[in-house]
Amino acid sequence: MSNWNRALSLDNSKILGIINLSNDSFSGDGVFNKDAKLNKLLNSAKQKNINFIDVGCASTKPGFDSVTTEEEIKRLNYFININQNKFSFSIDSFNPIVTKHAVENNFEIINDVSGFMKEEMIRLAVDSKSKIILVHRHPKSESLHHKMIYKDVVKEVKEHLNSKIKSLISLGVREEQIAIDPGLGFGKNLSDSVDLLLNIKELKDNFPLIVGYSKKKFIKNIPMSNSDLFKHCVDSGVSLVRMHLTN
Repeated sequence: MSNWNRALSLDNSKILGIINLSNDSFSGDGVFNKDAKLNKLLNSAKQKNINFIDVGCASTKPGFDSVTTEEEIKRLNYFININQNKFSFSIDSFNPIVTKHAVENNFEIINDVSGFMKEEMIRLAVDSKSKIILVHRHPKSESLHHKMIYKDVVKEVKEHLNSKIKSLISLGVREEQIAIDPGLGFGKNLSDSVDLLLNIKELKDNFPLIVGYSKKKFIKNIPMSNSDLFKHCVDSGVSLVRMHLTN
């Protein structure tokens, strides 16, 4: 199913659950080779009527250590082999080979945190017709966590996303495949991420909006409880909130 709106119409949880298969994720909740823990998380997600699960096999925290393609695929295969549940799975990767392997194994969503900068990732999105999550990345950034200076972060992020959307569509990606994510915590200082999250409704346009703030440092600067912050996002038009799964 490549149409985001159709897929979202079947969801009531508003949650994109996170499964980390890396051993050094910033949240410290990796479940590679931890069968019982992984199954508990998936069963809990099913009980909570969560339909969307985002699977990451390599850390993207600041200063992360690169993982070989072989290791990332090994972790992904572990998940594929152990999972017995039916969800709409998203692959959280900027490696085209790993992403292609995920798509070939029934993953429906490509979540490229690097912002679809690689031609191979764009071609894969076009050819597979998968739903994609376009994560914001400043067009002049040199790396995932290269801190950029913003005069008006909400306005600039919106402009960057709109420009990238036009570029992707011109290359063959269809509008209904695209959801957007402001990339909170990526290439932005704490105050920029806070500003984006508090004004997230300004980014709501014609495309589904996805945000991820779970366990990130900047939320300590927002005087809201977890439930109030989630409600703020939903009330602002956010389609899915990326949340770490719990038992």
